[in-house]
Amino acid sequence: MFITRFGADDLAGTRFAISPLWDTVTSRWCLQDPAGSAVHLPWLKAAARADRSAELRPHRPLLEALIRPGAWLPDFLTPPPRSPLTDIAAELEVLAATDPETVRADLEAVGGHLPLTDLGRRLQTEPERGLPLLVAALATWWRLAIEPAWARMRTLLEADIAFRTRALADYGPGRMLADIHPSLTWTEGRLEMDWHHRIERELRGDGMPLVPSVFLAGRPAFAVRAASPHAMYYAARAIGTLWERAPQPTGRPLARLLGDTRARMLAILDAPQTTTHLAERLGAAPSSISAHLKVLYDAGLVSRNRQGKQVLYVCTELGRNLAGH
Repeated sequence: MFITRFGADDLAGTRFAISPLWDTVTSRWCLQDPAGSAVHLPWLKAAARADRSAELRPHRPLLEALIRPGAWLPDFLTPPPRSPLTDIAAELEVLAATDPETVRADLEAVGGHLPLTDLGRRLQTEPERGLPLLVAALATWWRLAIEPAWARMRTLLEADIAFRTRALADYGPGRMLADIHPSLTWTEGRLEMDWHHRIERELRGDGMPLVPSVFLAGRPAFAVRAASPHAMYYAARAIGTLWERAPQPTGRPLARLLGDTRARMLAILDAPQTTTHLAERLGAAPSSISAHLKVLYDAGLVSRNRQGKQVLYVCTELGRNLAGH
């Protein structure tokens, strides 16, 4: 059982955030266990080419030393995002500035669940020399394998946050937290996760980030050491739709009424999407999609909601009924 205790101020301080570094790190799990990650097959094909590239070759041993399927991650490798709009550069700066003693302690804490290779032991004994190499390795993997698909991933993560935020407003924090995964239950200020280890954590009055993830499957993940900053990483909703192309409209009358593009847009706007993501899925120019969205919005068929720097569009009830959702 993993138990997180919330104080009076912790629920108010709990917030959603996106961590590109977390998904950069955990994507390596997916790459190393493709049989268990079939949902990501379209991405895996490109990622495997990136993994074999000459550019990544000098970095691969260090990445494989610290990130392995079934092994625990040292906490310093994935610092919790400090704001909802954290980008990869900011997160890599935090990683680069990690205190050497924290690196040593975090690697010691996972020693029984991440047998250290020679490179891992070298990082533990000489973190000042190893951290710049690790940052360079992760930055290279991000650029080759994650950044090309990040707009699509981020849209899905933002849609998850929009859904959870509505659940928070409708049902309150306890139910929202418990609904994130079947292993979670909420009881009188305690978030409990069914697990084979018993660990208890107490928040420090400022809550914790709730971070949806593209590549995490199964139970949510927490920090290993009590001294580490708190965060909960969990599998985002609707991962099965991440790599889909837009479906063809199911009814020709709808296409005749609205046109093929607008009918296809309604078919996929049962979940929130950005203009960029819609353009990707439909193979159209963003300017064209933006014009179609304005027509659908003016007709009351879609609504829009700003999340940070992006605007998410989703079908209204009228749009859902028209599209047959």
